[in-house]
Order: sequence, then structure tokens, then C-alpha cells
Amino acid sequence: MRKLLILPVLCVSAVLLAQQPKINGPGADHVVGDLLIGLQKGSDVQAVMRDLLRAPDAPPGLVVDRVVSLPANIWLLKHDPDFPGARALEMVRRHPAVVAAQFNHLVHERITPNDSQFSQQWHHVDPQDNDIDSDLAWNITTGGNTALGDTIVVCVVEGFDRSHSDLNANAWVNRAEIDGNGIDDDANGYVDDVFGWNPSAGNDNSLFSGSHGTSCAGMVGAKGNNANGVSGANWAVKMMPVRIGSLTEANVIASYSYALAQRQRWNDTNGLEGAFVVATSSSWGIDQADPDNYPLWCGFYDTLGEAGILNCGATTNSNLNVDVVGDMPTACSSPYMISVTATNSSDQRTFSGYGAATIDVGAPGESVRTTSSSNGYTTTSGTSFATPLTAGVIALLYSAPCSGLAQLAHTDPQGAADAVRTALFAGVDQVGNLPGQTVTGGRINANNSLQYILTNCATYSPGVSVSARVFLQGPYNSTDGLMADGLRTAGLIPNTEPFTALGFTHVNGGGGETLGAGVTSTSGADAVVDWVLLELRDAGSPAQVLATRSALVQRDGDITATDGVSPVVFGVGAGDYHVAVRHRNHLGAMTATAITLDEAPTPIDFTSVATGTFGTDARIAIGAVRALWTGNATGDATVKYTGGSNDRDPILLAVGSTTPNGSAAGYLRTDTNLDGIVKYTGSANDRDIILTNTGSTTPNAVRAEQLP
Repeated sequence: MRKLLILPVLCVSAVLLAQQPKINGPGADHVVGDLLIGLQKGSDVQAVMRDLLRAPDAPPGLVVDRVVSLPANIWLLKHDPDFPGARALEMVRRHPAVVAAQFNHLVHERITPNDSQFSQQWHHVDPQDNDIDSDLAWNITTGGNTALGDTIVVCVVEGFDRSHSDLNANAWVNRAEIDGNGIDDDANGYVDDVFGWNPSAGNDNSLFSGSHGTSCAGMVGAKGNNANGVSGANWAVKMMPVRIGSLTEANVIASYSYALAQRQRWNDTNGLEGAFVVATSSSWGIDQADPDNYPLWCGFYDTLGEAGILNCGATTNSNLNVDVVGDMPTACSSPYMISVTATNSSDQRTFSGYGAATIDVGAPGESVRTTSSSNGYTTTSGTSFATPLTAGVIALLYSAPCSGLAQLAHTDPQGAADAVRTALFAGVDQVGNLPGQTVTGGRINANNSLQYILTNCATYSPGVSVSARVFLQGPYNSTDGLMADGLRTAGLIPNTEPFTALGFTHVNGGGGETLGAGVTSTSGADAVVDWVLLELRDAGSPAQVLATRSALVQRDGDITATDGVSPVVFGVGAGDYHVAVRHRNHLGAMTATAITLDEAPTPIDFTSVATGTFGTDARIAIGAVRALWTGNATGDATVKYTGGSNDRDPILLAVGSTTPNGSAAGYLRTDTNLDGIVKYTGSANDRDIILTNTGSTTPNAVRAEQLP
């Protein structure tokens, strides 16, 4: 159930009473005398205040209390609580620099309802398969870091007991801050924020208590595989506590702002500073609230989403249609507020809210086993626990073995959040009474969503684009400056790239490419000659291949994607790379220096003498152009005419060793000139060029591929 904020009746001094926010009556929904305002970007709050105070209907006692969110330019104003709040709000909204103005609404915790008990952690593994398939997901990843090694963080917007033996190892620490020295060591706007933040107190000294928050944290990331207690959805995720303090809307936004500031700093420094906060979990809200009255709060989720943060919100623990009665924050329309209702071990939603247009997903939240205060454990119920479970799954998705998604988080944080949200929704199980009652119609499934990410991994990175050019010595004709397309005219070019079958290694989305429709019908200079393999290699360690793509080379040397038109795109982030081109029976070549690549197609002309290549004599000079050496019939990265593993004998074997004047047709590695016919003797044979390339006067010489 939700707990109303009730002030205890105590005998206190007048000074203490003056410090408490004024709340009129038991049904009050906001702090009387408080106004939240959002200003246009670049607007100065003091200049706005001067204008407001000059207005004839300015409320008495109007002052700026504090900044609520510096990144979003949101401020808390206070005025005489006896002055009508509606009139104050109307006056403030008239100022042209005020984007939005509203009351500072009260927020209520969502605590466990009294429901029946179920077996321990059925939400991970359940014989009736009403679970989220955690065990199957953990076969792929148990969380903690992205494929690029970034530490994943979930912000639990509530305090929790970090001393708990099942939580301590996963409690986030800001190691760029020195505790207790009164200095903002990491210059993030927060002083001594080593363990998290409490915006009410302005410090991190009161984060480590609260049975409710401790149970929520256990659902996200109780340490897994430690022979102790329970496991969260994510075995090794870091959890950042941000304790709201007094439950007001201003403190809600201020709490979210801490997570936002840390993620923005991470984004701005490419992961060197701040924290990689991917999700927040909030198990509190306001029943039957109209989101139109909370423009700053609802709008803040868009701001968080732009930084790459998804936000999980617990809907009401009452069986209400949120589409009709409203809710905060789960009725907010922002795509970055993921609204969660609770299901039981029969995949039914019972006590909690629903809404086909507002509540996104269901998640196990009835009689679930998790951590509790005093180093204990509890079986408990509520949307409060379905929600952090969902946040833990989001963090688990970010740990998928998919470098494209991990890179996207660096280059396009909002795009990565969109991708993970899509995967979370696409993976739900359509179960119980959720179809028609939730946006997705389903209950989260960690394994399904991970599989979705792996299937779509190659599509996540914005990628870098290469517009390369190369000549292959065998089919190149210096008379017309084009390569012959004998393989195409003979119908021998395979539909699927040949490199996998030949033992070439593919990396980061490469391998399995197929010909686009109709590409082999094109004639002229753009006719396809054969498949080639492009590689991106590490700028500092060029022996390390970071990404591969099988592509097509045309008669004029242009290398295209499999559609025969587009440049070749790699699913890696913008940066410096060595670019290599390889062929199944030609010696490959690589750029001598790393080249800066981004989304715009970068031209790399291996036919030009001006393009330096790694090693010595990596290409053959044919007049004014350069081409890849042919003759590597054995695929051992050398061209040899005599001796063991030479490239001449396979040609003889291909045509029949007892009939050297014969020929063999097909798509064969021994076809050094790529005309579709293997010949040992006679005109246009495939043997003589090997002798020429190794040095016709020194047939024992070896020409080696110039790749590291």
C-alpha cells in the first residue's frame, strides 16, 4: 500500500514548527507557499525575481529558496503561505522567461501490501515459468560492466543499508571525491558526495538506512554468486543511493538531478569522469494525480532520457485504471518513464494499478524474496519491488556482449537508452491479465530481451563509413584501367561471402554477408569483380582487428557494401583506425597510418601511390597505379613458386597433374587471374604470374603479405 505522509503530533518548540512545510489539511497535495519554476535556457533567476517583485500582484515574502536542478534551470521559490497559491502561480506563469511553473507537490512512498507469501525468489526461477528467466539470462551475462568495460550504475532514489553483507560489494562509491574535506574535489557541483547524495541535507551522511529502500536495492543488485542470501537481477551492478529526504516534488527533481549530473559528466568526458547511470528506480509517487499538473516533474524524464537514463517508476498499489484516474509519476507521457505494475507467481496482476496507455510492463512484485534491514531478508510485496527488479534487468541488458550497444552509449546516449527500452518491451511475455491492461501487454523477461539485443547488435552503433578503392593484380588490365569481371559473367560469384568457409576471422558484426538483389546484373565499370574483406584495426596495436565487413569490389576498383552502391559501414564508434583490405588469393594491404573515421564515408584509395601502406612493398606497381599481389593459392599469406606449401602445385592439381594442359572451371582459389578458369599452361594461365611475383630469376624467393 502507499503510505500517506502524516506528521506526528508532538510537543515541539515554535522554532522547530517554523522549519516544517505548511500542509493544509489531511488531503493537501503540495507544500503551501512553495512554487517550482523552470526557466528558459540561459535565463538568470535573479533577473526574473526582480521582474516578479516589481509586479503589483507579487505575493508577499517571495524569495528564491534554492536551485532544484542547475542542468535544467529549475528553482524553488517560497512566498507567504497565507497568500493564495493559485494567485501566486498565475502571476509567476506570466513571466516570459518562465517555461513552466507549478506547486511543489507532496510525494508518498509505495510500501508493501499485506498479501500471501510465496517461495523464495520465484521471480528468478519458477517451475511454472512465471518468472523472468533470470537463469537463462545469466548464461549470457551476470552484469556489472558493458562489453567495453564500462561500470554500469543504477540510481536507487531512496536510501538503503549499504552495510548489508549482500549489498555492500555492489554499493557505488564516487572515488573522485575525498570524504569530509569540504571540497568539491571532482567539480561536479556536490561537496563530499562520496557515497551518493541527499538533496534535503545537502550531503551524503544520511543514506544508509530504511528497510523499504534496502529491500528495493536487493531486487536491483543483491550480490550474486557469493554464497550469501539472495541475488538481484544483476549480480555486480553498482547501486547509487540518492535519498529524497522530505517527500516533496522539489526533492524528487533534485534527487534525479544528482543522477543526471553524474551521467552528463560521464557523457562529456567519454567515461573518464562521473558515473554511467543507465537507470533510476523510484518506488514512491502520488495516487490518482493528473500529470498535467506536474509539467516540470514529467518533463524531467525527457531530460534524463536525453542523457541516456531510463527511469523505472512504481505505479499505485491499488487496483485502479491509471488511464482514467491518473498517477504520478507513472502516468507521465515521457518514453523515458517506464511504468511498472506488479505480478504474482501465477503471472496475474492483482492488487496493483493498470492502464493500457500508461502502464508499460508488469514485473514480479508479489511475495518476492529480497534483502531487509539489519543484514536480514524478507518476503514482501508491492510495485515498489517490481520496479527495482525492472531497473536491474535494464542494467543487465547494458551488460550484453554487444560492443555496438556499448559504443552507442558513448556516441549517442539517448539512442542507447531507446535501444534498451525497445529490447525490454520486445522481450515481454504476454501472460495473465496484462494484455489489454498494459502498454506492452506483458511481463518482463530478461532472457528474451537479451536475445533481442544480441540479434540486433550490429544495428546499434551509429558506425563509421569507408569508401575504399582497390585493384586486384590478377584481373587488372592496364590498357583500360579496369579489372575483368569473368567471375560475374560466368555466374560464379557466390551469393554468400566466401571468407568464413576459408577460415578467415570475422569480428564485430562481420561474416555471413550475402549479395544484394540484382547486383551481379550490373555491367560496365560498376560490374562486380569479386568479394573482398575490409578490416578496421586498432590504431595503437594494428595486429588487433576490431571490426570486419565482407564487401564487393567493382571493375573500377570501388569497394561497396553488398547492395553494390553504398559505402561499407562498420558498427564501431568514430575514431582512428588502420584500414586493411584482403582477398582470398591476393596478399592483403593495410594503411601505414591510422585514419580518422566517422559516419561520413571516408575515401581510402589503395590504388594510389599516395596512400601509404604498412610494411615494405605491400602492393605491386602497375604503371601509375598500385594493386594487391596475386598468387596466394594456398591461403597461407605468402606467394611461393617452389618448396613446401608453394602456390604452383595446387594449380597443377586443380587441372589434373597428369594433364597439365587441361583446365578447371569454378570459383577456385587457384584462379589467380579471376577469369573463372584455372590453367597451368598456355595463354592466360594462373601459374606464370606466381613466378613473376616471386622473382622469375629467383624462383625460390617468397613474397609475404605485409600485415602485422
